Amino acid sequence: MSLITALILGTGHEVEDEIVYQLGKKGICVIYYSNNGNKLERVTKMLNDEDIQPKFILLNTTDNMIKQIDEEFGKLDILINTGILLDNGQFKINLLSKQGFDAHDFFRTLNTSETLISLLQKSSSSSIINVYSYTKMNSFTGFVQDYASKVVLHKFIDQFNKSFINTNIKILSISLGDDKNIQTIQDEANRIVRLALTPFIEPSKSKHMRILYGIVGEGLGHSTRSKVTLEILMNEGHHVKVVVSNRAYKFLHDSFSNRYPRCAEATTDKAAIDIVEIEGLTMQYVNNVFDEKASVLHTMQRMPTMLNKNLGAYYRNLTFWRPQAVISDFDSFAYMFAKAHGLSILSIDNQHVVQRCVIPDEARESDPRSFNTYKNFVKVKLPSCDHYIITGFFTPEKREKYKSKTTLVPPILRQAILDVKTIPAEQGEHFLVYQSSKSDTTLLSTLAAFGEKCIVYGLGREEIIGNLHLKGFSEQGFVDDLACAKGVIANDGLSLMNEAISLQRPFFSVPVENQYEQVLNAWYLQKLGYGVFSDKIELNALKKWAENIPQYASALSNYHHDSNLQLYKTVKRVLAEFSTRFIWWDPLKRFQ
Repeated sequence: MSLITALILGTGHEVEDEIVYQLGKKGICVIYYSNNGNKLERVTKMLNDEDIQPKFILLNTTDNMIKQIDEEFGKLDILINTGILLDNGQFKINLLSKQGFDAHDFFRTLNTSETLISLLQKSSSSSIINVYSYTKMNSFTGFVQDYASKVVLHKFIDQFNKSFINTNIKILSISLGDDKNIQTIQDEANRIVRLALTPFIEPSKSKHMRILYGIVGEGLGHSTRSKVTLEILMNEGHHVKVVVSNRAYKFLHDSFSNRYPRCAEATTDKAAIDIVEIEGLTMQYVNNVFDEKASVLHTMQRMPTMLNKNLGAYYRNLTFWRPQAVISDFDSFAYMFAKAHGLSILSIDNQHVVQRCVIPDEARESDPRSFNTYKNFVKVKLPSCDHYIITGFFTPEKREKYKSKTTLVPPILRQAILDVKTIPAEQGEHFLVYQSSKSDTTLLSTLAAFGEKCIVYGLGREEIIGNLHLKGFSEQGFVDDLACAKGVIANDGLSLMNEAISLQRPFFSVPVENQYEQVLNAWYLQKLGYGVFSDKIELNALKKWAENIPQYASALSNYHHDSNLQLYKTVKRVLAEFSTRFIWWDPLKRFQ
């Protein structure tokens, strides 16, 4: 192993002496920046007593530091920052202090680290280790102060990572005292040194992570697109625990449980997945109208069961597993778990388009009350995630303040849709109808009067009634019927609309009343010329739409999908960033 150089930027904390000692014992050239040279002399004497001649250089000023290191070594392999948040074992920055937020020490460390980028990039395996510290306070005040400090810590980590995002430098984090098995300063230092030297003494391995993935269980749209992302995570070798409710649980359990081992059984180099059932919210409909009061009442009746089951999942399946990052498809359970334990969160959904993008006035004015209600709901559902991926067939401009943490990707399509062979819409011999709610009692009579052959899904039965062919669920059968359809008639959410547009099928949309998400999707559908939207499925509107199929097909011919490539690139990049800032935080630790 060639000479490895490590620079330690410290403030005199006792762990620094032990880091220097252990690095010196391993033959690492240590460059120590400190105003206390006596410490380095003591460490040197300790090593000399063991017949080790350490390679130490003491710097007490940053003047000419880069030039000196460059001239003598030509590179820097390791930078260890032990002085970021250490001040007698406490955070230097406390949101509850009288002084408020003072980021001086933060950015002094950041600025010094940035000046070393050129030297670090000359190493084949450079890394920066940021060392943080907590003080255990067995009181509620201590709990609140620690939580506030945690907020500041993550602000710093975000800022730090942004500065190095376009480099090949690994940014790693360690929090002193977060491992109950480590009781001494020597063990803490050993953990830091081992992390710093791993790239030089171990072959490169797959950078798998332990990921908690939360999926809202209402309908199958969220779980269908999440299945695509889960396949990406499996192909990358990650260990994933999925928390999901309602019908989506069975769908994902059947999709993955027989193909991959459980997380507790798999080795670290093999992909693994657990599908964990929780209790989630459900929506109630009356005559194709979302009933808010009935939905709330139904949820309240199920609340005791929800709490019992979800708390069991929280502790039995997740806390002791210690996930390193969280992905949420509009799911609050995983989001709250992440916030409680200081984990980075990636949001993947379509809902946040209404909050993080510029929605045209015309779209908002189509239903201003529902727009404001929906936007406020989305705003408070998953606030302050570390990154947002928004999927959909339309791409409005991102709001300026959200641009850096928001990525728009095309529709997330399942493999069956990507693989299916289509025919031109004008050559289709049937219309595909999907009805997610069984409360519309006039649907079949209207379709019968329509006179065109219609294949109807979603009613839960199989039957042929004149020009209507009612079918039960079959994924491949549904995809084949969609690919050959002349057009699609549906009151469903975005998933089917995304698939239809990606396969260039004209669409007749009937948004569920009181659900602005569906209203917005339908508005863009009509605006882009891909179809129409209507308050209800009426015969005259259906006939007029069917007459204009060639016009819609022409507009759709310009739409092309990217086969989920942008999604793959974004998920991989964001998780790579998350892997550098993992610090587990147990909010109950303060009271143990």
